[in-house]
Amino acid sequence: MAPSTSQRALSIAAVYAHPDDGEFFAAGALARWASEGHRIYAICATNGDLGTKRRDVTREEVARTRADELAAAMRTIGGEPPILLGYADGTLREHASSLRERLVRLYRELALDRIVTFDPWKQYEVHPDHMEIGRAASEAAAFSCFPLHHREHLQGGLEPKQPAEVWFMMPSDRRPNRIVDIEPTFDTKVKSLLCHASQMEMLAPWFVPGADPTRTDPEQRRAIEQGARAFLHHMARGAARWTRKVKLAEAYYALRVGPGHFEDFASTFKKPTRDAEILR
Repeated sequence: MAPSTSQRALSIAAVYAHPDDGEFFAAGALARWASEGHRIYAICATNGDLGTKRRDVTREEVARTRADELAAAMRTIGGEPPILLGYADGTLREHASSLRERLVRLYRELALDRIVTFDPWKQYEVHPDHMEIGRAASEAAAFSCFPLHHREHLQGGLEPKQPAEVWFMMPSDRRPNRIVDIEPTFDTKVKSLLCHASQMEMLAPWFVPGADPTRTDPEQRRAIEQGARAFLHHMARGAARWTRKVKLAEAYYALRVGPGHFEDFASTFKKPTRDAEILR
């Protein structure tokens, strides 16, 4: 489906830490935007090489498996091939500076209009990779417009470019101001998550109480798939409770990116006067 004549095609990137992060929190919206003719990218910072409970595999094998899974998930939602930055799982804090520079470069190369990422200011977020990628993605958006920031990019012919908005995925401590109706793309979201078979195995007890993540037979795998669908459905119904106008949703807190900062003055100095914008 092509964008309407009143809406140009956007370049949108989900920027996250691990190969399955986008499928849990944003795949419904990404699939919707892809179906509307927008160009969808996934920028994954780590290779996810710690994402297993098995002991009979190496970290290199896990990383290769998860790269293949993410590629399959992006094909499922209609996105571009994923961009994998290749940092080791759990190390983004140690690589904050290089991560930020690489994101600035990608924002410029891809001429991105919208960034979707983790909220780095969420309380009680215990995973350092989630906090670091959210912070780096936001900082890169704030500074990618300045030509003297990484001037070496100019020397390579790369022009400054700033995304218009950063959308923080839920859960967040902020009330969402963007609600995306994902009922039309919910099945696609489920299929994209199921592409991450290694994670379905590792997270089996989430979806099927008592499941052994190291021993899954075909019957248990079917139960895990059903449990994963129910889990995502519960998340989508919860997000939809921010409004009574849709049944299944993903919720976001979006900020407009100004010239080097986020323009959030309305909510800073006065009480919001309208509800979240609903994207149908």
